[in-house]
Amino acid sequence: MTEAGKPELPKPSIKVADVRKCLLSMSFLSAVLLTGCKSEALLNVHPVQAYSGSPVPAPKPSTRTIVSLAEQPNALARIKVDVARTRALDHLIEATAQLQANANAVTRVSPPISGKVTAVSANLGDTVKKGQVLATITSQEIGSLVTDLFKAETDIDSQLASDKMQIDFDLKQTESQLALCRKQFERAKLLLDEKIGSQAALESAQTEFEQHGLTIEALNQKKAKAEAIAENKKRLARESLEQKLMVLGMPCSTISKILKDRSVINMIPIQTPQAGIVLERNVNLGELVDPSKSLFVVDDIDNLWLVADIFEQDVQSVKAGQNIEFKVDCFPNKTFTGKLDYVAGTINPDTRTLAVRAIVGNPGFKLKPKMFARMKVFGEKRAVLAIPASAIQDAGSEKVVYIPLSNGQFEERRITAGEDAGGFVEVLKGLKAGDKVVVNGSFTLRSQALKQGRY
Repeated sequence: MTEAGKPELPKPSIKVADVRKCLLSMSFLSAVLLTGCKSEALLNVHPVQAYSGSPVPAPKPSTRTIVSLAEQPNALARIKVDVARTRALDHLIEATAQLQANANAVTRVSPPISGKVTAVSANLGDTVKKGQVLATITSQEIGSLVTDLFKAETDIDSQLASDKMQIDFDLKQTESQLALCRKQFERAKLLLDEKIGSQAALESAQTEFEQHGLTIEALNQKKAKAEAIAENKKRLARESLEQKLMVLGMPCSTISKILKDRSVINMIPIQTPQAGIVLERNVNLGELVDPSKSLFVVDDIDNLWLVADIFEQDVQSVKAGQNIEFKVDCFPNKTFTGKLDYVAGTINPDTRTLAVRAIVGNPGFKLKPKMFARMKVFGEKRAVLAIPASAIQDAGSEKVVYIPLSNGQFEERRITAGEDAGGFVEVLKGLKAGDKVVVNGSFTLRSQALKQGRY
């Protein structure tokens, strides 16, 4: 304690080592500062400016791809150029479709009469021609029709024979009376010449002679008429049978054989009325059939239906009568054509699509029902910027065209392609009207671009 009553503070003690450390630190700092100032003065370095908040943009690398054919004069000479311009293209509507049998050309073959199947000559899937025999049946009704004709002809002949017998008997009697009258007439004439007979007796004998002559003539006419009537009856009966058998499908040669040989043939061939493919076979050997049973189903596949569903946004562009084209997987390089013949009147509420149908030809029966197809409907024309399809090349997932420059150089430009029709492709982005593009030789340019490492 001090005299004033205050506590005595401890005196600081300074060591020599601490002083040396402090002096060394100050010397080192001074050297660093002097070195930095000299370096800045020597290098003329400007102080760093403060960050303004906006990034300094880096220079963009050029995306322009140049392809050169300057060293390939032959390839360059084959290059042809066209101009992108507005063209009237069909509005193409694409849809997935399916081939179906033409329901208007499907024929169900049934027997025209009841009978028993004695032969089956067509199988499921067979290609048949018009008039080809698919099966054969025997029918008692056919036998009855033939025997009824023979019985009718026999009855006609019997009646004719009876009539002719009576006529012949009357003729003989009349001829005998005519001979007697002729003698009486000659005697009366002789007596009159000798002045013995009278004129009245001569005239009476002459009249009786002439009457018998007329009677003979009438009997001969009656006989001829009876024969004509009998022949006409038989002709009508034969024609009736012939028509019935023809309606039942019996061949004319068989009918002629029946009428000529008077033989009973009760077999009826079941023929197809049209060419096509046997889609169904519903009969077997020995089966009893009647007209209510369908034995075969034959489809004329010369023409098929192509059925598709069009999305709602394309409905206004679809009309009956428009041309269509389609492809199937089994013929990838062949394009088939047809024409729309039906457009549904209402939208399917479940799929929001419109059903359409086209009739398509089937030359050589290449197309089969139930095949899937990719269909294009050619809608109404519209004016769009378009270029020939040959100008466009694939570059991965993109489409490119080549713009001619100078000195055998071409610019490879990406475009966005739209619909294609008639050998032209709509350009949605990448070109403007008047731009020149390579239309012949674009594949060569694409190959050159790949060689140059332009992918």
